Amino acid sequence: MELVRSYKKLSGRFAGFFFRFVILFPVTFEYALADDSIQVQYKFEKTFFLDIARSKDNLISVGERGLVFRSKNLGKSWESIQIKEKPTLTSIVFTNKKTAIAVGHKGGAYKTTNLGKSFTKINISQTKTEDSLLRIRLVDKNHIVIVGAWGLLIESLDNGKTWKKHKIISPEFDWHLYDVIKSSFGLLAVGEAGTLVLRKLNEVNWKKIDSPYQGSYFGIVKGGKNNFYVYGMRGNIFEFDMPKIKTGNFKFVSKSLKTDTRSTWMSGLKLDNNSLLFFGDGGLIGKKTKTFTRKTVPLRVVNSGVELNDGSVFLVGMDGGFILD
Repeated sequence: MELVRSYKKLSGRFAGFFFRFVILFPVTFEYALADDSIQVQYKFEKTFFLDIARSKDNLISVGERGLVFRSKNLGKSWESIQIKEKPTLTSIVFTNKKTAIAVGHKGGAYKTTNLGKSFTKINISQTKTEDSLLRIRLVDKNHIVIVGAWGLLIESLDNGKTWKKHKIISPEFDWHLYDVIKSSFGLLAVGEAGTLVLRKLNEVNWKKIDSPYQGSYFGIVKGGKNNFYVYGMRGNIFEFDMPKIKTGNFKFVSKSLKTDTRSTWMSGLKLDNNSLLFFGDGGLIGKKTKTFTRKTVPLRVVNSGVELNDGSVFLVGMDGGFILD
């Protein structure tokens, strides 16, 4: 019976994992370009994207089968390349004006220094080909963090020159980690089974934060100085606040946002006007100001978005992209 329960647990975890990072298989035309990437001809609107990053007027979006699209004019036109190993690329971040790092399945991490024209593989010794890297964040100047499946967390304090793998809670911790941010009270990471963990400033050990939900959290986004939001399956979004206390210990108070949906939230974004957007399954967009409102866009899934100069947001997901005014 114990073996059956373990099998069911593992099967459920893989089902949730692949729901978050499902892939499709387009046919592409390709020819050699340079480094570890090749130029391809594929339609932007036919691609399933998982993330997008921005540097001034330059956008880079990544997704299925190692496909990378770049735009030099805020999404008006696109050029496409493909990582030769064709891993699903799950996340990308700019580390300076021209340099970005993309991560994904097969333990893959890839760097561009020319705004996405070509990519070269980064050899991170702590990763293996069976590892899945699920999110990369520039959490502070020169401070990059990668989280992934089975409790993987790797960080660099020198803008990607060197990397160090960290233990989360204990050697037995193996829940998938989906996102990470840096807050005023430390580094926060979220993942499956209601995982919410904190590493305080200037400390090395992680501690669990009590979670009101035991399902998967797919992301975390800052609110104000002393609060943040976590979101994930079944329409759940929770706000966590840290009241001021004199003892120096952190005691978070959480409350659930009324979203009136059971759709899964895939990612979030804080806008320049301090409002928050949440992107989800079925083309769903949630907006948090003083209240919470919802609308849908013509993408079957919205996986990520970046704010543009005029306050609009370029969204990507299944079926390419869409500009949200």
